[in-house]
Amino acid sequence: MFFINSLCKIDFRLSCICACSWDRKDTNMKSKHLTLDQRKAIQDGIENRLSKTAIARIIGKDPSTVAKEIKTHRKLKPRNRFNSPIICTNFKSCTKPRELCSEKCPQYKEQSCSLRDRSIGACNHCEHIKRCRLDHFFYNASKSHEEYLFHLSVSRQGVNLSEPHRILIAQTIKPLLDKGQSLYHILENHPELDISVKSLYTYIEGGIFKDFGIDNFSLRRQVSMRQRKKIKVRKEPVNYDGHKYSDYLLFCKEHPCVPTTEMDTLYNQPDGPYIQTFSFQNTSLMIGILHHEKTSESMAYSLDLLEDILADDFFRLFSLILTDRGSEFEKVSLFETNSLTGKPRSNIFYCDPQTPSQKPHVENNHNLVRNILPNGRKLSSLTQHDLNIMFSHINSVPRKILGGKTPYEVFSFLYSEDILHKLGIFRIQPDAVTLKPFLLEIE
Repeated sequence: MFFINSLCKIDFRLSCICACSWDRKDTNMKSKHLTLDQRKAIQDGIENRLSKTAIARIIGKDPSTVAKEIKTHRKLKPRNRFNSPIICTNFKSCTKPRELCSEKCPQYKEQSCSLRDRSIGACNHCEHIKRCRLDHFFYNASKSHEEYLFHLSVSRQGVNLSEPHRILIAQTIKPLLDKGQSLYHILENHPELDISVKSLYTYIEGGIFKDFGIDNFSLRRQVSMRQRKKIKVRKEPVNYDGHKYSDYLLFCKEHPCVPTTEMDTLYNQPDGPYIQTFSFQNTSLMIGILHHEKTSESMAYSLDLLEDILADDFFRLFSLILTDRGSEFEKVSLFETNSLTGKPRSNIFYCDPQTPSQKPHVENNHNLVRNILPNGRKLSSLTQHDLNIMFSHINSVPRKILGGKTPYEVFSFLYSEDILHKLGIFRIQPDAVTLKPFLLEIE
């Protein structure tokens, strides 16, 4: 029986070494943490009485890593100290009577096991365990992995910032937050802070920078589009056949290269003024035109004006327009044809009733506008020059959807910076971007 067991052990060792022979250069040594499968391989190696070096070859790790893993996570099963005699390596040479032998003796030194303490590191499946009088250590892969995950979670809690680093972050972001900049905007333009957006949000919410006057109220309001629950059914005064959202989707399928421009209207007082906004889907850029009348004629006239300013570039930007069913956009022909020449210029389509989520780009950009022109603020003294300044700042904010680039940069790359200047949009330096009402000196 002993011969068969020995053969089995030798065969297991040879099979493991042959099957798992590895080259350190080919092994992914970048993974510093042991996986559950690697821990199971360690347990299998211990149970088959393999050395730590042999186990290390199997899992592609350094032997010291295996030794630390076993020593850290093995569990002690102490011997029965009541029925078992005290074991001392100096027992034979000791001159004291056997009755005085105790672990409190200054000459006491417990016997060691080379397999338990050095070669293997644990007692799993040891053939001498039944008659062994020493303390036993057992290694369990599943429990070891659970302990590892728990300690990893605990170690990542708290604040991992030095005091100079904390001061640097606070002094950098404080004046920029006061200008209404988002944390994403700040960190994209200040890589020297060396911190992620998520971590910075966590630290601010935890009050780490409270002594600098930075808290949750310092952060820009986070908003998201959501579907309205109640839809008000109303009689459509206009026949939108051929211009509905379903027709828009069909048009996009047939003309995938034509970019979409979303159009909407923004105002604070019912009697105006009114801001006609355009958002280009492919660049997230937004422009606005000031109106004192909320009519189809007035809104369509802005397209006539843009066509005169941009010439041939107009058709690259406004060939496909998506808007809502507001009364100021209901006269389709005025938007699709030039009122002076009578030539077709655009294809206009309308979202489904009460569904602003179908034009999310312009709606989300409105949130940035509201940081500067909040609801209730009187806009009677607002000018087109003010709008150009406001949208220049908005278009200089980096967007995650654009890979950290600003709409200004993306638009300049796809079209040209000259077109932006014709539209009254200019580049604003990152730290000068302001998204607060004090940007515009209006009543």
